[in-house]
Order: sequence, then structure tokens, then C-alpha cells
Amino acid sequence: MAVYNTYVQQISFDGTTYTKGTVVDLLETFNIISQDFPFKKNPKPKDLPTRDWAGEDGLDVYVPEKIPMKNYDIDVTFLYVGDEQNIRTDVGNFLDYIYGRVGANGAFKSGRLAIYNEHVGIGRKDIVVSDVDNEIFYCSEYDPDAVAKFKVRFTVYDPTTDVTPTYGTYDGEQRCTELNFD
Repeated sequence: MAVYNTYVQQISFDGTTYTKGTVVDLLETFNIISQDFPFKKNPKPKDLPTRDWAGEDGLDVYVPEKIPMKNYDIDVTFLYVGDEQNIRTDVGNFLDYIYGRVGANGAFKSGRLAIYNEHVGIGRKDIVVSDVDNEIFYCSEYDPDAVAKFKVRFTVYDPTTDVTPTYGTYDGEQRCTELNFD
């Protein structure tokens, strides 16, 4: 099975500009991978404004040049494979990070996220956690590795801005150094 990395970056927006935290590779930082990341390339459009004039057929519809899209929710399944002694700590740190309770390297903190998944090749910004599944842990007594499977529901508030990674080489490895968006 090929492993595709998921990169997360805490971001904040002051009304005019974005401030970005450090890019976090979920596998490297928390021993977590995403089993799926169902970003939508084309989400549902927003309802168009209409007027229903009495005595006239049909509706008077305003159709803009570019039809705006609705925000949407996605359910993401995450897998943890690691040491049984660290499972609660790693998963807890991951959840604290995506909720914005802690930042990468103890610095910048924000619950607003930019996420890019290599498998689907799509990234989005202005994402927040809206729910975490209660059934988090599964550990096998016969395997030295602990396995956890859990779901997180995210709300994607900016459904159209593409987020793309910038890679750099560090210690001979390709790593994502920044998530880009306009």
C-alpha cells in the first residue's frame, strides 16, 4: 500500500491577509495517515437569488457570471500505527493541533486550517473541525504496533480556492515546506 502524506497548516485571517504557521506532515509528526480525504473539486452551487412576480411566468433569476459554491462537510478516516505507549499521546496531540489548541513547534495557534492531501491531489483552505468520532481506539494484544482508526468531520468554508504544496529537499528527503493559495 502506498502512503500518501497529508499536510496541514494552521492559518489565520485578519480581514485582509493570511498568516501561516508551520506545515505539519501528519505521518511524520503524529504517526497518522488519512485513509481517505474526500475533497470535492466541484461542490454544490449556492441557490441563485430569484423573484417570483405575480402574473408572470416562471421566475426572475439573477445568474452571476461565476456561480458561487456552497461550503461543505467531509468525513475523513484517519489511521494511527505506532507504539502502544504513545497512541493516546499522539492522537491527543493531533486532535489538539487541528482544533487550534496547540501550534506546531509550540508557536502559532489557530483552528483555521489549510490542508493538502497527496493522494487526491487537492487541497483547500479555511477548514475547521466540526466533529470527532467517539470510537477512537482499537489495540490488538498480539501486535506490538497499536492501531487506531477514527473519523474527523471537517467543514470546508472555502470550497474553491486550490491549495498546492511547495516542496524542498532537507537531509536528502523531499518535504512540503509551504501550502500556497491566493
